[in-house]
Amino acid sequence: MINKILTFNKIKFYDISYQKVIKKLFQEKGYLVIPAASALVQIKYNNKYFQALKKSTIAIFDSGYFCLCLLFIKFIKVKKFSGFKFIKKLVNDNTLKKKKFLLLDSCLDESNNNKLFFKSKKFIFLKNYVCPIYKPNNIIDEALLKLILNYKPFIIIINIGGGKQEILAEYIISKLRKKIIIICSGAALSFHAGQGAKINTVIDTLYLGWIARILYNPKIFIGRILLSIKLAKMVYYSDIKVSYE
Repeated sequence: MINKILTFNKIKFYDISYQKVIKKLFQEKGYLVIPAASALVQIKYNNKYFQALKKSTIAIFDSGYFCLCLLFIKFIKVKKFSGFKFIKKLVNDNTLKKKKFLLLDSCLDESNNNKLFFKSKKFIFLKNYVCPIYKPNNIIDEALLKLILNYKPFIIIINIGGGKQEILAEYIISKLRKKIIIICSGAALSFHAGQGAKINTVIDTLYLGWIARILYNPKIFIGRILLSIKLAKMVYYSDIKVSYE
C-alpha cells in the first residue's frame, strides 16, 4: 500500500482515498483528525491541541484553503478530503453496518439527531454519550472510559468542537489497553444529520463550505475565517515534507 504523506509542523496529513484511510485505521487503530484551517492556526499557541494532532494516526485535508495555500505557496498539490465527504462515505460503507459504534455528542438534541441519522443508514449496534463540558487543557472523563470498557465499540465518533475532540481522542487512547478506532468528526456529522450549516456535495466540492457556515452563524464563523488567513503565513514559513509509505 503506497500512501502519500505530507508532514506539516510534524503533523502527518495523508493524501489518500477513503478505502486506504479505513484500511490503515483497521490495521493500526488510533484516531483520525480532520482539522479546519482556523484550527490549524491554533497549533502556535495551544500546545495540548498541537500534541494531539501530532499523535494522530491520520490527518486528512478538510480545508480547501489549506490545499490552495500548499499549491500556490509551496507548489504541492493535494486533494481536498473534507470531513463532510468522509462521513458521507463512512455511513454508506456496508462493511461497517454491523460494527459497534459509539457516538460522543455535545448535547442531547444533537445526540438524538445523530442516532436517528445512523439508524436511517441501517447501523445496528449504536450507543450515544453526551459529553460534559471539558476543561480544554485538562480533559478527564472516567464515566466515558467505563462506558467504553463495558460496551467495547469498534469505532468511536467524536462530534464535539475542534480543539477539544482531538485532545479527548488522545486521552481515550492513552487510557485504554486495547487499541481502538476514533474519528474526530467535529461538525461533519451534523451537516448530514440536519444540524448546522446547509452543506451539500456541490458546495463541498467547490470549496464553498465557508460561505454556508458564515450565512448560518456569522458571529462565530466570520471570526474563524479571519483567523484562518494566518494559515498562509504558516505554510510559507514551514518546512513541509512529502513522503510515501
